[in-house]
Amino acid sequence: MQKFNWLTDPTPALKAQETWYNGTYQKEALFHLVYHPRHPFAIACGAGLLAEHIRRFRFSPDIITGMGQMLDEQGHNLFTESFLNHLQRLRLRVNVWAAPEGMMVLPGEPLLVAKGPLDQILLLETAFIYLIWRSSQWATRVAVERWNARDWVEEDTPLAPATPHNFDGWKIRAEYIGGAGADEIIGSISQPSRLPDPEEGLIRVWEQDKGIINNEIPLTQVRRLYKSQEAVGDIWLTEELEETASVSRTSARMSDIRTGKTETLRFTRFQNLYQPVLVKGHPALPPPRISYLRQRTLKQLEAFHEAKLDEYPRGWFV
Repeated sequence: MQKFNWLTDPTPALKAQETWYNGTYQKEALFHLVYHPRHPFAIACGAGLLAEHIRRFRFSPDIITGMGQMLDEQGHNLFTESFLNHLQRLRLRVNVWAAPEGMMVLPGEPLLVAKGPLDQILLLETAFIYLIWRSSQWATRVAVERWNARDWVEEDTPLAPATPHNFDGWKIRAEYIGGAGADEIIGSISQPSRLPDPEEGLIRVWEQDKGIINNEIPLTQVRRLYKSQEAVGDIWLTEELEETASVSRTSARMSDIRTGKTETLRFTRFQNLYQPVLVKGHPALPPPRISYLRQRTLKQLEAFHEAKLDEYPRGWFV
């Protein structure tokens, strides 16, 4: 079984090397990782894997040696000695926020927001894609089947399967969190894992320094509003709005991204969707109990089915 490391795809490391030589490697950047599912929602998954990956990974002498031996088609070294020396001295300073695993994320809402030095975010891009985007893709596929069958009640949560730290283990983990039955999980063990299919969800990474893409503003937080236990809308906030928007409000005006209409939502409490995963490069997320994450997924399916997802308000705070 193939194991994962930051060099599964060397392209992000090559991009990071470019920033080392053009002097932009320390430039502060804001990135989004967005999953565009075929379905009306996605189930966030993989944040615990990312935190565990950062706990384990270092640019060890063996990894640096392996990078130094990588060659291009002309037989030239892919990575220079100067850049490899930089990696040996590197200390992660990236902040990462992600939706809790098992949480429902709606179209246009990122799975992950990352902020920090440009070269470090680029070095993490492969981990973001394989650990979070791909896990969310797997979990969503399973959850959609239960959504369509209106099957979200379990009297007894099945025991979590063993999940080795490799591609197949992550697939089993994600499908369990998404609500897969025992037969489906056994099937995952016997079937090889697949690379992400772009037709089932597109990857987009938004970089602050490139300006606004497709007339979109960089969203950094979503406040999910509730009346008692019922979700009544998602308010999208920029970094500036998050700092100024009062947390004592019981009503908020929003511009719905689908209709363009401005409406007032009244609520009794709210939840910030994006929670810290890395703080200055250090994992901030304790090891999760994945049976609880599965229960969260099923509760989300039940709650949002009753909320009439096709009419559910979401958009910018105004």
